[in-house]
Amino acid sequence: MMYLSDLPTGALAHVSSFLAAPSRAVFAVALNFRDSSSAIAGDDWDVLDFGEIEKDLAAKISDDDIRGVLCSVDAVNNLKKLRLTNCINITGVGL
Repeated sequence: MMYLSDLPTGALAHVSSFLAAPSRAVFAVALNFRDSSSAIAGDDWDVLDFGEIEKDLAAKISDDDIRGVLCSVDAVNNLKKLRLTNCINITGVGL
């Protein structure tokens, strides 16, 4: 059986390039890539706005998901604004 995470990083990065920015970051976290998450998530992270994804998906995002996304985009060094639009389950623990 082949898993999505078995595909080459370059192919996954190309597929993720068609996603909205927050979806790219969530995709990288979902694949659980530690070494190549920046290749999949991309590197243009001035603003991360969860209002760019479907409202239903944003409502399901947890603090652990936010923590994973922030790590995958190296938020400490790259992110200037974080907008948690429609992320109603966030308590702040993942920040």
